[in-house]
Amino acid sequence: MRLFTLACIASVQALRLPPRLVAPRQKFKTTLLAEAAEAAPAEAAKEDEGASVAASTVNLVKSIVGAGVLALPAGVAAFSDAGPALWPATALITALGAASAYSFGVLGRVCGAYDAETYKDAWARSVGEKSAWVVTLCCTLTPFLACLAYSIIMGDAAASLIAAANPGPKVCSALNACGGARRGSIAALTLGALWPLCSLKSLAALAPTSALGTAGVVYTAGFMAKRALDGTYKAGATFVKSLSRDLAPKFGSTLVKPGLGLGVFVAMCGTAYMAHFNAPNFFVDAGKDEKKYATIVRRGFALSVLLNVAVMVAGYLTFGASSQGLVLNNYAVKDSLASVARLLFGVSTVFTFPLAYAAVKVGVRGVLPKLSEKAVVAAPLSLITAIALLLDDVGVVVSLTGALMGSAVIYALPAVMLLKGDKVEKAAWEKKLAPYGMLALSGVSAVLGTLATFA
Repeated sequence: MRLFTLACIASVQALRLPPRLVAPRQKFKTTLLAEAAEAAPAEAAKEDEGASVAASTVNLVKSIVGAGVLALPAGVAAFSDAGPALWPATALITALGAASAYSFGVLGRVCGAYDAETYKDAWARSVGEKSAWVVTLCCTLTPFLACLAYSIIMGDAAASLIAAANPGPKVCSALNACGGARRGSIAALTLGALWPLCSLKSLAALAPTSALGTAGVVYTAGFMAKRALDGTYKAGATFVKSLSRDLAPKFGSTLVKPGLGLGVFVAMCGTAYMAHFNAPNFFVDAGKDEKKYATIVRRGFALSVLLNVAVMVAGYLTFGASSQGLVLNNYAVKDSLASVARLLFGVSTVFTFPLAYAAVKVGVRGVLPKLSEKAVVAAPLSLITAIALLLDDVGVVVSLTGALMGSAVIYALPAVMLLKGDKVEKAAWEKKLAPYGMLALSGVSAVLGTLATFA
């Protein structure tokens, strides 16, 4: 069950929103800039360019860092119960962040060399049209699994908020009749919110809600740092007394536990940076300028590494080996600051779900073009809800697919494009060393994730 939760949260990284859905496209209007240059100082154009880079950098951070960051403390707990484990964990997540940034950069260079504007086009033009179905499969399965993870997160968040509200016996009885607070919440949210939102013909109205997700991450990072430092979760503290034994802080002296726990963390580190489906969008929004794109990638991934490390360290320092797959579940129900974090993530998840679900609908339409619009919405949504409601352990399917999708999208597919893309300018070490290194990293991540699934 623990591996199932870790895999679900990790797969959330796959659905970080492309800037075209989150906000209006921020293209570099070269014609207008050229005209403005004749009437304004060069500094004005530079300021506008800087603002565009800054805006795209923020969008990239939003695309990378989301609810999945809340699983990282559990990733450390999977292989250690000692505080010093944070040192190698920080080094590893930083190194894999750098590798992910490089592969993200490769995708932009491939798009530039082949004038591609989507991940599928980049593959088709650099590798071949016949094998483009591989990308289509990844583009459909990854958001499907991410939507499943979101459904689970919504259920957990709603159940915790209901418990914090301490409803009367009649409400509790009604919830028990629906299978409990978690299942009742998932069913109610699916029918009352997700169905109408996923049926919208235009998602433009949901663009402002993207700020809610960013606010949730920033607020939660600050709240977790405060709790790690203020002693409210130390042994004997009031909040700790209200926690069950499996949620209370627990620390030991084992730096690396025997088994495949380290493999779980490695797989999670990889998926913690999976925003690569959106790389072509960012390249286009950078005006197809490789230097601007490279600047956006460097800054965006650097900030994302810092946020990931901050949440990982704060969560693990507070709960240690007891860190849950969704670390917010560790905090006491009566902790008002934690309730605010749960509310922020819960609400943002409801509005982010249809944006990810849009990719699922595209995939379904591609396979079944004659299916009605209502059926395109209803069929996958019903399946996602049924899995979230009825099956307690789909860990084998979710974690295995998540590991394979993550390793493929981040490392394997960009590596093949780099190898096959004759039009891409490459340094000497990029002709063989870099792509084969990425393929090896993909293989290690996939194998470790698979073995951890069946452990």
